[in-house]
Amino acid sequence: AIMRVKPKDIERLFYPVIDSNVDRRSLSQSLFAEGINAVPGAAVGKVVFTAAEAEEWAKRGEKVVLVRRETSPEDVGGMAVAQGILTATGGKTSHAAVVARGWGKCCIVGAEKVSIDYKSKSMSANGKTVKEGEWVTLDGSEGLVYLGSQPLVSPELPKAYTTLMKWADETRRLRVRTNADTPQDSRKAREMGAEGIGLCRTEHMFFTDFEQPEKGPERQRAIQEMILADTREARVAALDKLLPFQRRDFIGIFKAMDGLPVTIRLIDPPLHEF
Repeated sequence: AIMRVKPKDIERLFYPVIDSNVDRRSLSQSLFAEGINAVPGAAVGKVVFTAAEAEEWAKRGEKVVLVRRETSPEDVGGMAVAQGILTATGGKTSHAAVVARGWGKCCIVGAEKVSIDYKSKSMSANGKTVKEGEWVTLDGSEGLVYLGSQPLVSPELPKAYTTLMKWADETRRLRVRTNADTPQDSRKAREMGAEGIGLCRTEHMFFTDFEQPEKGPERQRAIQEMILADTREARVAALDKLLPFQRRDFIGIFKAMDGLPVTIRLIDPPLHEF
């Protein structure tokens, strides 16, 4: 038998989705805006309009959706703690889309009809307005934004998938590694069957801190100090600040890989990302 499965259907297997039991008519009535489906899955959270607010609200235990006209490297701390990300501009290769996809975080970009007013902390589209703190639901698989908190479910892999992968494991000669730069990604990769890390990009360790989000800005400041240092002493001092973070991350990565090979790319920071 041949399994004919669309790529979008495969994506749905690994991300939370809006519960299919939700009344479709009610759901369509709560539609707020449409955008580009940058990262699949669904996310529910209270709307915030700055990365700093996303971090503050997340510290209080709030689930948030970060809404921006567009994101930049300065926003990665808020992006990391948000349940999902919505931008009014951009495409599938925009900053928000690329970063969110690397993290497996629901993201909708290019929602051109969404007008954001940072001063009043609100956004509007199609005659509807959403203020800071109000709930929205992102359907990243379809690129749709809904008002309110819609129920989400985590799909289960069908038995056919497990059978197919078992057959593949019995016959394949190709070994499969992953790209992973953090302990969190490394653990998830092992869960998905990765047999090592093909590329660990050390500069990606300094975007944020998934284990201790409040430490994220510290990492960013230290790498910026290192890049901008105009003396050897200043550069070494900045690197000394980075060492504890990087050492902890590598310990986590190696523990997750449990003896499997890890290929590390030495630090090569793209300046525009910092």
